[in-house]
Amino acid sequence: MQKKTWALLICAVSFTTSLLGFCPDKDSLWNELDSIKNFPNPSAEKQLQQLLSYEIEIKNCPSYQYDSTHAFLLQRIAVTYSKMGDYLKALQYTHQAINFITANAHRASINVKHNILNYYLLYVFNSDLKNIPEKMKALDSCVWIAIRLKAVNIFCLFGLYQRAQFFFDLGDYQRCMTYINMGEINTREYAHGKDSAAYIFYFLGMKIEVQFILKNYDFARALLVNKIDECKKAKAENYLGTIYRQLAIVELNKEDYPKALSYFQQAIKFESKYGNNLNCKAIMGNIGYRIYFKHLNNLDSALFCYKKGLQYTNKDNSQAKLDSIETSNILVDIANVYVQKRWYDSAFYYFSLAFDQVKKGITEKDLLDISLDEFAQLRKIDYLTSLLMDKGDAFLNQFITTKKTSAIDDAIRVYKITDKLLGRIRTEQSEFQSKLFWRSDTRRLYEHAIEACYLAGNKNDAFYFFEQGHAVLLNEQINEQHLAGEEDILKQVQARKKIIQLEEEFNNLNTSSTRYGEVQTELFNYKQELDRLSSVIKEHNPLYYQNFLDKSSITLQDAQKNILKDHQALLELFAGDSAVYALFITAGHVYLNKISKNDFDATVHSYIAYISNLSLLNSRLDDYIQTANHLYRLIFRDNPVPAGRIIISPDGNYFPFEALVTTISSSPVYFINDHAVSYTYSARYLMNDFAANTSAVNGNFFGVAPVQYTADSFLASLQGSDLSLLSIGSYFDKTNNLIAGQATKNNFLQQFSKYSIIQLYTHGSDTSTKHEPVIYFSDSALYLSELIAENKPLTRLIVLSACETGIGKLYQGEGVFSFNRGFAAIGIPTSISNLWAVDNQPTYALTEMFYKYLSESLPVDIALQKAKLQFMHASRKNRLPYYWAAAIITGKTEVLVEKNKNNWKYIAMALIVLIALSFYSWRNWQKRKN
Repeated sequence: MQKKTWALLICAVSFTTSLLGFCPDKDSLWNELDSIKNFPNPSAEKQLQQLLSYEIEIKNCPSYQYDSTHAFLLQRIAVTYSKMGDYLKALQYTHQAINFITANAHRASINVKHNILNYYLLYVFNSDLKNIPEKMKALDSCVWIAIRLKAVNIFCLFGLYQRAQFFFDLGDYQRCMTYINMGEINTREYAHGKDSAAYIFYFLGMKIEVQFILKNYDFARALLVNKIDECKKAKAENYLGTIYRQLAIVELNKEDYPKALSYFQQAIKFESKYGNNLNCKAIMGNIGYRIYFKHLNNLDSALFCYKKGLQYTNKDNSQAKLDSIETSNILVDIANVYVQKRWYDSAFYYFSLAFDQVKKGITEKDLLDISLDEFAQLRKIDYLTSLLMDKGDAFLNQFITTKKTSAIDDAIRVYKITDKLLGRIRTEQSEFQSKLFWRSDTRRLYEHAIEACYLAGNKNDAFYFFEQGHAVLLNEQINEQHLAGEEDILKQVQARKKIIQLEEEFNNLNTSSTRYGEVQTELFNYKQELDRLSSVIKEHNPLYYQNFLDKSSITLQDAQKNILKDHQALLELFAGDSAVYALFITAGHVYLNKISKNDFDATVHSYIAYISNLSLLNSRLDDYIQTANHLYRLIFRDNPVPAGRIIISPDGNYFPFEALVTTISSSPVYFINDHAVSYTYSARYLMNDFAANTSAVNGNFFGVAPVQYTADSFLASLQGSDLSLLSIGSYFDKTNNLIAGQATKNNFLQQFSKYSIIQLYTHGSDTSTKHEPVIYFSDSALYLSELIAENKPLTRLIVLSACETGIGKLYQGEGVFSFNRGFAAIGIPTSISNLWAVDNQPTYALTEMFYKYLSESLPVDIALQKAKLQFMHASRKNRLPYYWAAAIITGKTEVLVEKNKNNWKYIAMALIVLIALSFYSWRNWQKRKN
């Protein structure tokens, strides 16, 4: 594609000529400019001298003051400077041309469409200067103007493709798809012969590659139907190699390996025919890895394919970087063959050759020191991360085989570098869904790293990898919110709300609808605006990247010193594909245990099945007690668990530790008897400073109880929830309750962020028609994706007394996306949510008891522990964990209500009344005396 860049420049002048509309008295100047263009082998210096003289002349001519001819002359000067290699001057004159048109865009004599080409030229000149950020901004402006003016042309399509390719290489696959979709729509609109046909296949090919990476094979297969015939009809046989290669990958997913191999061979036939040696190299690498190495475990045949692939020599200089990356990928595959053969010296030799393809002499450590501009130039970033992870795995494999101590140390070192590189990748990605994909796709890094730490007995680095494997994106969201100002947040909120609205409309549209393309374009524009707003925040915070890197991790010592200063223990869990790991930390000891994956999963499944089903729990209570005790022993082993406050950082779906059975006797001893339990997304989450959100609170308590719901929701009314709110409100000096018809979705969203403590009595669900958690109000439903705060919340605790508010969709590496996590992401440090549905009256009773203890200035976790213990002892029935274990605390567990705050108020009022009565009595006594 890059070799088209200068080809496009050649047609640039003729494109501009067709747009210009000269007055008759300007014909002579145009002829002069045209004659310079057509002069045989003109000297660039001579051209420039004449163009600059024209510039002096028209500066003094009023008829050119507001005319596009002036801007065109500036553009011609810029191109001439670029021919001479003076790209800084070329940029200077191009910016002058853009500014001239922009400043006078309202005038009839100005053709704004000229800026499409001007921004394309900015891209070209910044490319020559290797200024990645500026050249990408220029492409975005080129595309945006063309689409806004409905003037799609070859420069616009080129810009869309290049931006899609940029995000693909960076691993930002969702943003890549945004540009691909816009490219497909605008290619159909442009529809100019060969160029249009080529771009149709360019965008289609990349879309299929994205679906392969995201593992959407069925969708990719549907896109490939009939594409061979379409290629032939469009006389685009040079693209058949790509189609056959993609069909092969589809067959690999169906495990039809003979058919896949046949398609791969067809692909090589066409790629060879059209001289696409780079693609031939990649195909041979695929055959070697996917068929012989992964499927057949035929190491020698895999090596043969890899070495044959390396024999293909790339002849296209514009593809040199991509060729190096493909070569590097094959060298890594060769290294992995030697790891399997346990020829470690050969393996590390090939890993070294692979790094040389990235940059001569570079090592894994050097990758962290390259500039952001250099980093952005790296192609196919997933190849680079795989190189690092595979090298770390090679060291781990070497240690397991040879017990060589330095190998396990090297494995941990490489894993840590890989994690830091992934952190840099995230700062360059914009779409949250892309980041979620990467968190899941790189999950093996943290499992293998923790295994290495377990084998080495390295608990400090184990803690590092436990933390990096938990909710990293949540902490980045919180950090970004700290950096953003209120005005920035409001602008982002407006763009996000519009995007949500458009996406909902888009999902309900027919692809043949005229509105389909319009919505795509509007979505594209709003996402561009959101990107621009994010860039502004970064520009206003010079240490933006450093803030993310500095706050990305904490040490084991940090946790013991800060988190455990008022708690007795912290337990972190990591559930890998082959084992579960538990890191148990107290002030003086650290225990790292490895748990059988099968035993753990089966026991947790049984535990949750019993505890969340009242009839099953009643009928098989003894089985439940045995299961709860077995799970307790699996997790804690024989490690002493100190009584007091315990923090749990789970991995995957939550289950209540409070109901684990520590001792089996005539009456089971539950974990809650000796421990106040809270949960956290990560230890690092507890280190976030939410103190800035506690000032200028409008009120202490905000209660919401819809009581009844719309008929079409088919939800039962929550009778008594309004009375419970009024009872809770007696513990606070300032309250605001939304009850019945006032408890609307809009009222809640407009007011909730102003209050310190929020109580919701309502219905909720972990799934919905939109496949996401939902909570209900009197008029409508609030979906998790709609939870967007228009300012920084002052809230410190939200209690979600609704069904299933603590569960949601599990994203590997990030945890469960539930409403409590949603509120945490917008800056609310603590939430109480339910893991399953519990009857109304027990919920009201337990909640009221909690607020009673909270008002006594107890920390949140201790207040809930005492409430649960009081509830359990109220009746024999209440002892069943089904009734009291569903409610859990996630987040910080500080004291939220000042001691005796309300009492002092009432004492002061009583004293005032007493003084007034005394004064009144004294006055009456004086009158009687006189």
